Amino acid sequence: MRISIITPTLNSRNFIDGCVANVIAQEAEGLEHIIVDGGSTDGTVERVAALLEIHPHLRFIPGPDRGQSDALNKATAAATGAVIGVLNVDDFYEPGAVKEALEALATFKKPGFVMADCKVVDENNNLRFWNRPAGMRLETLLLGWRYGEFPCNPAAYFYHREVHDLAGGYNISDHYAMDFDFILNCARRVEIKYIPRHWGNFRLMPGCKTYDDDSGQKRVAEIIDRHLRDMSYWKRLRIRAVKARIDFHNYRHRTAAQ
Repeated sequence: MRISIITPTLNSRNFIDGCVANVIAQEAEGLEHIIVDGGSTDGTVERVAALLEIHPHLRFIPGPDRGQSDALNKATAAATGAVIGVLNVDDFYEPGAVKEALEALATFKKPGFVMADCKVVDENNNLRFWNRPAGMRLETLLLGWRYGEFPCNPAAYFYHREVHDLAGGYNISDHYAMDFDFILNCARRVEIKYIPRHWGNFRLMPGCKTYDDDSGQKRVAEIIDRHLRDMSYWKRLRIRAVKARIDFHNYRHRTAAQ
């Protein structure tokens, strides 16, 4: 099964060689790596041009674009793979991650989505925390991060090409939480499976869009509210009841510990 890895770039000259090498090291058969640039001015485009001369599996979509969501949608439309993976230029896969994802997706009878654990590291690759999104039911995701983790980075998830269309793609007006909205749409429409393996590594460091940024958290809250409004009254009531029960349990635990 052919896979297309999509990497959006913008002034990413310092990371592009490592990203390309990391994808090549996956040794996946029929691999396609699409680099979609937003209009870099730091030498990224020139470096990609040199890499294209060396690696026939690379494809390049030049900018400008309307942001990361637009870049992902454009690259997905151009992809030839049956499976899509998204790897941000400064993140990286674990050895064998792509092969394991393809094996898992091959067992699906309908288009689906698989994810695994993601190691979140700093600029020196020191561990910050682990992201283990084991509970991927829509109702769990709508509780929010405090109650149920969702995949925090695409380096640890993959999906069939058809899923992009079924989920509606990435919202081009959203520049902070478009991946969370996409995941919620997937949870509503396709089969999702969690694999207890380490697939991805997310560098969370100064300069990263999600580093110490309140806009993403606010946008996540807005997205949750919108998806809740689309649900029936009784489902919303059940989710609020679960959240209240967890809050009460945590309160009792803190009180007992004092």
